[in-house]
Amino acid sequence: MNGIIALTLTALLVPPWAALHGAETVLVEKGAPRAEIVVAEKRPRMVTLAAIELREFVQKMSGARLPIVTTPTPGDRPKVYVGQSAGTDRLGVTAEGLGAGAYRIVSRPGWLVLIGKDRDFDCSRMPWPLSRKDVPRAAAEWAKATAGKTDAAWGFPFASGFKALWSPKDFTEQMTARYGEDFPTLWKTEPGTPAGFWLHDEGGSLNAVYGLLRRLGVRWFMPGELGQVVPKKETIAVGALDETIRPDFPLRDWHWYNFSGFSYDDVIWARRLGMNSCHELLGPIAGPHGLVHVLSEPAMQKAHPEYYALIGGKRDTTHRERGTPCFSSAGLEAETLRYIRFLFDAYDLPSVDIWPVDGLRVCQCEKCAGKSASELVWGFANRVARQISQTHPTKRITCGAYTSYAEPPDSIQRFSPNLAVWIANCGRPMMLDPEHWTRYMDRIERWRDKIAPGNILRLENNRYHIWGQGEPISYPVLHPRGVARDLKALRGISLGDTGEQSQVGGKWRAPALEHITLYVQSRFLWDAGLDVEQVLEEYCTLFYGPAAQAMKDAITYAEQGLAFKDQSRGRGRGNPANVPLAVCLRLRERLESARDIAGDSIYGKRIEAILAELQPKAELIEKYRTKGAALARARAKAPVATGAAGPDLAKAVEHSLKDNMTGGEPAARTTFRFAWYDSAIVFDILCHEPDMKDLKVSRDVHSGDHVILLLETSSHSYYYLAVNPSGAIVEGNPGPGWRSLAEVAAERGHASWRVRLRIPVVRDAEAQSDPRHRLAGQKPTPQAPWYFNVGRLRVLGLQKPEEQAYSRTGAGWHLPERFAKLQIE
Repeated sequence: MNGIIALTLTALLVPPWAALHGAETVLVEKGAPRAEIVVAEKRPRMVTLAAIELREFVQKMSGARLPIVTTPTPGDRPKVYVGQSAGTDRLGVTAEGLGAGAYRIVSRPGWLVLIGKDRDFDCSRMPWPLSRKDVPRAAAEWAKATAGKTDAAWGFPFASGFKALWSPKDFTEQMTARYGEDFPTLWKTEPGTPAGFWLHDEGGSLNAVYGLLRRLGVRWFMPGELGQVVPKKETIAVGALDETIRPDFPLRDWHWYNFSGFSYDDVIWARRLGMNSCHELLGPIAGPHGLVHVLSEPAMQKAHPEYYALIGGKRDTTHRERGTPCFSSAGLEAETLRYIRFLFDAYDLPSVDIWPVDGLRVCQCEKCAGKSASELVWGFANRVARQISQTHPTKRITCGAYTSYAEPPDSIQRFSPNLAVWIANCGRPMMLDPEHWTRYMDRIERWRDKIAPGNILRLENNRYHIWGQGEPISYPVLHPRGVARDLKALRGISLGDTGEQSQVGGKWRAPALEHITLYVQSRFLWDAGLDVEQVLEEYCTLFYGPAAQAMKDAITYAEQGLAFKDQSRGRGRGNPANVPLAVCLRLRERLESARDIAGDSIYGKRIEAILAELQPKAELIEKYRTKGAALARARAKAPVATGAAGPDLAKAVEHSLKDNMTGGEPAARTTFRFAWYDSAIVFDILCHEPDMKDLKVSRDVHSGDHVILLLETSSHSYYYLAVNPSGAIVEGNPGPGWRSLAEVAAERGHASWRVRLRIPVVRDAEAQSDPRHRLAGQKPTPQAPWYFNVGRLRVLGLQKPEEQAYSRTGAGWHLPERFAKLQIE
């Protein structure tokens, strides 16, 4: 029926619904309002917001403005009940059993209920500041409450609580301009409470409104009017429905850099996508780095230096102004228990975080000596959690799997059932890389083996567009498929997400770029069973119109082009945006082509917004020219390795690897020779190993003993091949999907193992016709050399695997700027 939206099972891509047959509830008919919105006289803030948002978007679709009432009009006028009220009680539709933003939609002839759990955040039972100026008052209240609970002082854990309040000075004026003259009458606040709303307000009924609007075709892909898709319809009718929608992940949090300072368009966008905060599930001390509150006060540092790590013969009480903990300190353990029990007893918090300070260094005292960071951090967390479970069995303790303590220690078989782990910063943009994915899933499984079900959480920072102190974005880190793959795998395993975002000064750094990943993340947090290709297909169709296919191709190109193997940030950390200039330019060409297809339309404006957030082409080219000049200077000083011409490798020079971190001699020697013969580069790598019986050979190659060869030819930067002692190979260019077609031979001896590789090399024309196979290039010569590195990872049963390299990087191997020069005589 033209001009009518009727809800059926064939709706657009949303979580599955089961519509019942029956008469429709008509909200708007031929542009005239037919229904009224009913709310309780006394209601939570989010119910009011839900009602006015429903009215707003119904009006945008149809031009009709539905009245909002607290007393239903007598007669047969259709009623839309938003939130709990006497009307919903009479109909027997409740929010019972709903939490974490879940909602219920029930519709019968003449009425529609949109309901969920709604609750105003109440900070009155805690010493919670309402503004920056209010912090001293709240801190004094905290000091009074904790007096006598410790013989020193604890840090004030609620100090930044005011940042979760969105209540600008002109709140009423802003909202009235947006929602109409009746807003001040509708928006009810208790005397003495702020005018606005909290990030922590629970709004299940608001989610129900957005669920209905999504089924009516409304989408909020990006903050602001430009990011909305609102279909125009004269008539809006809702068929019979009875559905309860529960999110796959109860925790759906973006860590805001000062929520209170963002625009309304930004904060309401998160609500429209169904995001929430950590508060309902974990409370206000959810982490990260919650242990700092035990150690951060000068009074504690003065009274108990024994709580702090011994570094270089001194107790470290100054690191980041918080100090570094000594996890073997019985006093620190007892102090932490007192702190946690006070928080549970005084404020009834659901959990407390004891993740240690950022930049952790390992204590050098006698009790800590010889133990890894993982053994120390997780041993401490487990001991604390077990003792808390005896006095507060329903409460949760959280800690982070992060940096040097990212892996669970072998010394603990099973953690206390009340201990939860934040598995942190696993590199979501790289989730499409097979090697990275295998390592990540292995890590997840190792934690699952030791942690109680329901105690895994994910923290994934998405700060890629604010790296480099606000430098222009040369290449965007779009990863919708990466985040979808991660959440799909964690369905039923993880409680959900939090993490820092690319935000600066109360704004999203690049919303036209970032929303692509964030929108997909929000949908999969609700329903991880979705098909990401269908989600992207719908997104591109609705948001880019005639340029839909061109934009989907551009997004695919952007994600697949990420530098999965990059380690340019040092210590093995990568920058997925560190891609060649040609990749940057090709992405811009794709986006410009899509913009031209869309023309001067709303679709074209959206694509233009993306292009405007990227570094201008001329600046980009100059940046890479400067970078190339610096690389040329570095490579002029690079070590040179010379190989033989012909099949006899015995004539080739023998080269040795060094310790990749120190440059010293490794514990077990590694040598290699290479030659050029019959349009192929040939390598013979010999790994001396006194402990052959302990050799670790893993199916995935990279987690066990292996060698790695990285080759930058005259035509391509760069390829890599990793081979284990059994001859299994993992390779890329450096991304996935490329195969060298190398001949690989591996053998083991009494005190060594070796790998021989013959890698075919083809000319550019052949490589372009088949870019997924073989090396592209020509014979390396002194005049036209290649650049390369050879590495070895020696794992065995070592507490810390030994890294070797021919050209020392001091970090990972995937650093082309530190490659050596390769030439054939």
